[in-house]
Amino acid sequence: MVRRPDLGYRDEGIILSDPHAFDSVCLPFGEATDLPPVAYRSLQFLYLEDEAVWTREWVPIGTLHEIPNEGDILPFTLGYHGIHVQRMAGDTLEGRFNMAQHGGCRMVPTQCQQGERTSCSFTSCGYSRDRGPISKVEGQDDTRTMYQYLGLRPERLHPVHVAKVGPFVFVNIDPDGDETDLALTLDLPEHLGHPGVERAHRAWLEFDANWKFSGQALARTDALLTSSDRFMRGHRPALDGSDMSVRWVFPNMILLGQGTETCVITLQHTAITKTLFRVEILSDGPLNADRLAVWQAELNHAGASAETLQQAVPKSAALDVSSGHPATRQQHDIAAWWAHIALVSRFASMPQVDSDIPIFRNVEHYLI
Repeated sequence: MVRRPDLGYRDEGIILSDPHAFDSVCLPFGEATDLPPVAYRSLQFLYLEDEAVWTREWVPIGTLHEIPNEGDILPFTLGYHGIHVQRMAGDTLEGRFNMAQHGGCRMVPTQCQQGERTSCSFTSCGYSRDRGPISKVEGQDDTRTMYQYLGLRPERLHPVHVAKVGPFVFVNIDPDGDETDLALTLDLPEHLGHPGVERAHRAWLEFDANWKFSGQALARTDALLTSSDRFMRGHRPALDGSDMSVRWVFPNMILLGQGTETCVITLQHTAITKTLFRVEILSDGPLNADRLAVWQAELNHAGASAETLQQAVPKSAALDVSSGHPATRQQHDIAAWWAHIALVSRFASMPQVDSDIPIFRNVEHYLI
């Protein structure tokens, strides 16, 4: 967490941490409403998601193809917590918090507290934009870069739970995280477990939309085939009219499948209204130019759809009425309906903290 949870999460007159504030979101499909606009523009809502989801959940951060060699590390920021996973000897993985959680700064700078990841030239922390995977064998420059994550004694860094499910890497920074039921709850494509499946393409794309809009645009589906509070599976026509399978692993991984090709999109919010699509296409053979163009069209279409949804949200509560944006509107997207119920369930189950410690104290109690 990045703040005292007993202070609460309030914005625009709503107690955001109260699950009953979203009762209408959890109604049956066809009756349920969308999340209120505050969910797509509020820094306080981002803090709440950090507390209820990113610091409590098993979060997918990519595939094993990102770190193929011993010593490679994969950075990923969970909420406001900078962590990394390193491939070790014997094909094992170790997860740790980065050496510095807010750089070497005496305090978190103002520009790093606006809900947007900054490109920091000093170090990599929970407030800065992630670099891509770092290879142990790519030379001295990468060795210096690794120091920002590992320090001199990585074994002294706070550990992070890591789990492998098929080719996917999951992490959980909750000390009580339990992976015993993780694999059982994920109905993943069977062919991903075959030894001949390789990564045929990798790209990072960024769009100007909240991560929830990005997820629903990617995972749009005609009907749910199976679902739980962690996973949904459906299908829909692709842009070219062919059938496409859709899977959403809550909170942030979308799997789009056609034949033996699976497009893996790991979502990462880089600002309140920006989302990075970390894309990997897994296949049992190379992609030709036509197939790559098909996938690129799907991704760009989803990104543009998410941006359209974000643009419809007024930038502040003061503009809601003047812009004609309704406070509540019916939810017509079945993937979004599922994801919003999953999100609200995390608000209901997160630990509630009560404290009788005074928030303000006399100055002699502060370390100056």
